[in-house]
Amino acid sequence: MLPDAAVEPARRAMTGRAGRTVAWMVVVASPLATVGGLVVLRPGAAPNPVPAAEKVQRGPQGWAEMYVRSWLSASRDDSAALVAFYPDGMRSEREVGSQIPVATATVSTVSPEPGVWSVVVAANLLTLQPDGTRPAKITCEQVGFVGDGSSYAATSLPTPVTCPATAAQPELAYGQPADPAGPVGQSVVGFLTAYLVGQGQLDRYVSPGTSVAPVSPTPFVSVRLQDLRTHETFEPGQAARPLDGTQVRVLARAKCFDATGQSTLADYPLTLTARSGRWELTRIDPVPLREPTPGRR
Repeated sequence: MLPDAAVEPARRAMTGRAGRTVAWMVVVASPLATVGGLVVLRPGAAPNPVPAAEKVQRGPQGWAEMYVRSWLSASRDDSAALVAFYPDGMRSEREVGSQIPVATATVSTVSPEPGVWSVVVAANLLTLQPDGTRPAKITCEQVGFVGDGSSYAATSLPTPVTCPATAAQPELAYGQPADPAGPVGQSVVGFLTAYLVGQGQLDRYVSPGTSVAPVSPTPFVSVRLQDLRTHETFEPGQAARPLDGTQVRVLARAKCFDATGQSTLADYPLTLTARSGRWELTRIDPVPLREPTPGRR
């Protein structure tokens, strides 16, 4: 038992420690209490605003293609599919199988007023002939629709109209013939073989930083370069020793053979860049270069 003289200092020490402990608890708890108070006392605390859904732009183009396909394949024995497009119960008068739509594509869409559309659809059509053959032809059909974006109704039957005309063949800007067995041709063949056949390392024929992956699954078993033309003109032997960074734009026509021995022609507009004395693919150009025409730069 402590003497009375020692009790008082001990009591003061314990009281001091307890006071400091309580004080620290208050300091630590105060921010939490403050935050909790704000959460509890905040009137009408609303959740984070949810962004409004993006407005979806709808039109009857795809529906029009389905309508044209259904109409062209309908017959007097089976016109049930037309009900989804033409509510009046229209029926075809054709024999079964007398025409077969193979593919359809929207050519143009006009909306003269809100909720009203006129759509022209091109169809690749096989039509039965008197001799029993079914030659392919392209027909263009115009249809009318009304709707609100969530439902549509046809206002007319698909009606033949004039298809877009075939324009004159443009002059391409690849006027210089190149040797398929030359330096440029060898790089092009190596690239196409790796790209289309899966033989060889594609990276060997592609410039650093160019992102291109082989076609998968591989569509062909071999490739032969049938024709090669360049936009640039080279001096004799210049293509074999190009300076680094020199670019050449080429149009390559390749004859591609599949596993059955059938061949398919393919045109590739390419840009190649010289590096370390060889030609490497920089990009597959989206379209071939055209010769400038008067009034067009």
